[in-house]
Amino acid sequence: MTNLSSILDTTAERMPEAAAIVFEGTTTSYASLARSAHGVAADLAAKGVSKGDRVAVWLPNHPAFASVMYGVLRLGAVVVPVHAALTKPEARHILADAGVKAVFMGSAQAAAGGDELVGELGLHGVVVKDAFDTATDEAPMTAEVDDSDLAVIAYTSGTSGLPKGAMLTHANLSANLDQMSRTPIAVGPEDAVLCVLPLFHIFGLNVVLNLAVKVGAKVVLHERFDPRGSMDAVREHGITVVAGAPPVYVAWLSVPDAPSDAFANVRIAVSGAAPLPPTVLAAFGDRFGVTIWEGYGLTETSPALTFTGIGGVAKPGSIGRALDGVDIRLVDEAGDDVEPGDPGEIVVRGPNVFAGYWNQPEYTQQAFVDGWFRTGDVGVADDDGDLFLVDRRRDLIIVSGFNVYPREVEDVLRRHPKVGDCAVVGDDDERTGEHVRAIVVADPPGESVDPQELIEFCGRSLAPYKVPSIVEIVPEIPRNAAGKVLRRVLRS
Repeated sequence: MTNLSSILDTTAERMPEAAAIVFEGTTTSYASLARSAHGVAADLAAKGVSKGDRVAVWLPNHPAFASVMYGVLRLGAVVVPVHAALTKPEARHILADAGVKAVFMGSAQAAAGGDELVGELGLHGVVVKDAFDTATDEAPMTAEVDDSDLAVIAYTSGTSGLPKGAMLTHANLSANLDQMSRTPIAVGPEDAVLCVLPLFHIFGLNVVLNLAVKVGAKVVLHERFDPRGSMDAVREHGITVVAGAPPVYVAWLSVPDAPSDAFANVRIAVSGAAPLPPTVLAAFGDRFGVTIWEGYGLTETSPALTFTGIGGVAKPGSIGRALDGVDIRLVDEAGDDVEPGDPGEIVVRGPNVFAGYWNQPEYTQQAFVDGWFRTGDVGVADDDGDLFLVDRRRDLIIVSGFNVYPREVEDVLRRHPKVGDCAVVGDDDERTGEHVRAIVVADPPGESVDPQELIEFCGRSLAPYKVPSIVEIVPEIPRNAAGKVLRRVLRS
């Protein structure tokens, strides 16, 4: 098995002076990016990091993210991406659970508790400033890896309330790159790719960055998404490929004076991470003349499973057809295939499906049935074989493309002395897809509780996208005879 970092070395050898990343007016060539990654590997090796060790990348979008990731992989060590907005307690769980040996973080992350965590956990910590240069021409030998060797542990929220680490191997990620490269609508070396997606998210990491590096495309990287600024970048840099979660396209549609030719050079627009509303698909095509092709996948599948571009028709509401090499079935509760036209749970298998959850054998066993990964999503296929999602993972809330499980928010709320009982659901939101709503019972009953106080309380322990936008104080939480919260009642 070839080390995933080789995609950078191969491209750097083939087209050394070509632009790899454009960030805040500075262009990094493929040769420079490779030298920087080699420098990261050399520095980590000198600090005792070796094959199999875990290294956290707690960074916002920055060229250093790519340098660090490829440098870590080059050693045969394992990349642990950490959401840049996580609080100290959230980050601590991931760093400790993964048993990381080193952490690269931005200035904001260091100030938010990263510096303290380095000391508390005994880590080698590197704070990445605006300038980040570790370039060296003395590249260490690239570690040989097997198909089963881990490349990335990507943490995804779970119903237990604590994130679980999805173990993605070099083979998993490489397979998905090959699968995406074989679709009828694919990125090539002539493309300029706009990356407003966070690189710590598997969508930005593999679908955007790794795929662009594999083919030698130019990545125009933004630290954070700004609708007007990114729209200007599309024109300025001749962007031909854009990728985003649905809220990105909603935000672009909300720019009041955006010209109809704002995306004139764009030949590929891809949406993922959450269902794309058919109204957004239609409105974007009508206003800008650009078709949005939708993909579906999960962190556990590296991530892409399906793509509407395979069938050549962007059907409203459809997630398309399976990528080459991905097998998909729709099954009932007994695990049997459903009748044609009937909905069923989407179960999948393929070389891009993860190796299981880090240190979670019980969850890993539950996730697979006879070698098929259970996505937890419910879909139905039309007569053409195109898939449609009809229900999503139980209780999952998706805010701006990021997963929020109610249990995690509820656990924080219950730590407040005035909260006796609570439940969390997602409400539709035109800007972010959904937002978090908390329903709270005071302790003792009838006690006066300030909703804003609870929102601020959550903000001290949760990343902003997980914090409730609305808190309702109610006499009781509706539950069934077994005591389970009736979330459907709460949503209605």
